[in-house]
Amino acid sequence: MKLSIHQPDFFPWLGFFHKIFHSEKFIVFDHVQAPRGKSWLTRNRILLNGEPRWLTLPVRRNGLQPINEVEINYDTNFKIKHLGTLKQAYHKAKFFKEVYPLLESLYSELPKTAKEFSLRSIKEICHSMGIKTEFLLSSDIVLKAPEISSLGANELVLELCLYSGANFYISGTGCLDFIRPTTFSARGIEFKFQNFSSPVYEQVHGQPFIKQMSILDALFNLGFSGTLNLLTDPMLKTSSEYLAEVGAQNLG
Repeated sequence: MKLSIHQPDFFPWLGFFHKIFHSEKFIVFDHVQAPRGKSWLTRNRILLNGEPRWLTLPVRRNGLQPINEVEINYDTNFKIKHLGTLKQAYHKAKFFKEVYPLLESLYSELPKTAKEFSLRSIKEICHSMGIKTEFLLSSDIVLKAPEISSLGANELVLELCLYSGANFYISGTGCLDFIRPTTFSARGIEFKFQNFSSPVYEQVHGQPFIKQMSILDALFNLGFSGTLNLLTDPMLKTSSEYLAEVGAQNLG
């Protein structure tokens, strides 16, 4: 069973959904401490008049708290503002009429936390593209296996894989400072790095292509089916292949 893990980012980029597409199960990393300050947890980039612009989910911070406790701040009328900005940015896009109703539906809800909003968004986008990956919550897992809650870094990821019955783990590349692929292979889990690079596609503003946008940019320009086509190449590498490519040191 192929597994991947990531925190519930706000309207994530294509690489996030690429990882989900190539996994049979996806663990939403929601029990760990929320990042301080600005992060992908509460914001992402769209294109407005050909320029990157941040779309930010307002939240209330209460000191150090887990991701699943970060609450949305409804004191500001952000829902109308977000929808207006998205309409202004993408109303001329080829698939605006296909995608915008989904966003209207998402913003019609009043979830308490940022995690709830993002997870519903992620699931609905996956459903619209035909991705059938099973979602699990790390917070649910640690309730059933509390010994996992005290772990961190490599040990936490490894134990989540073992608990979930994974025999294949797809890792991002933002963990090179702590991940040890050999500990996975020692427990019978094949370890691969995701080596995704966003394909170039036609954007509503024309040239030049601007990468690292929220998936919303691809959806408005390509539709659900066209965006799914960007995710089909596995783009997975062994740890030795990936490290050789980027010139990094060997991992334990």
